[in-house]
Amino acid sequence: MGEKKITAKVFCEHLAKTFVSAILAITFAGICLVDTTSEHEGLFRLGEGLTFEGIIQIFIWSCIISGLITVLISDMWLSKRMLLWRAAALTILAVAVSVGFAVVFRWFPLDAWEAWATFLIFFIVGFGGGLVTMLGKTKIEDRYYNKLLAEYKSKREGDSQ
Repeated sequence: MGEKKITAKVFCEHLAKTFVSAILAITFAGICLVDTTSEHEGLFRLGEGLTFEGIIQIFIWSCIISGLITVLISDMWLSKRMLLWRAAALTILAVAVSVGFAVVFRWFPLDAWEAWATFLIFFIVGFGGGLVTMLGKTKIEDRYYNKLLAEYKSKREGDSQ
């Protein structure tokens, strides 16, 4: 595959996917879970819906995560590393950013372990699903481009004879 460059288009594609996925994940979590957070202020007062501030927080979080995705899949940094190592780095950084946002913006009370456990479970399942999808898409693209390269090489060898 050719070199993956960082472009505004690539970043915006990642941003759109990340933001929509985050909003949908929070919506489904709100539908599926009983609101146990009604006694505190924060993003995840599921029974009352998302606040405008909460949506902006998710957008900023999505921008940071999308920037990480864009940089880590480009060939700018870690270009000599396997995609699996890049994915591991992305997962660690995404968890750190997410926990940081949850603490700074008080998405959950610090002493509510049930809320944190649920958040981590949903985050791991959701982020893991997205990561598996990204890795699968990359593998399919690799096969496609390797097939095209092999066809090109065989055609080129045929032309030179």
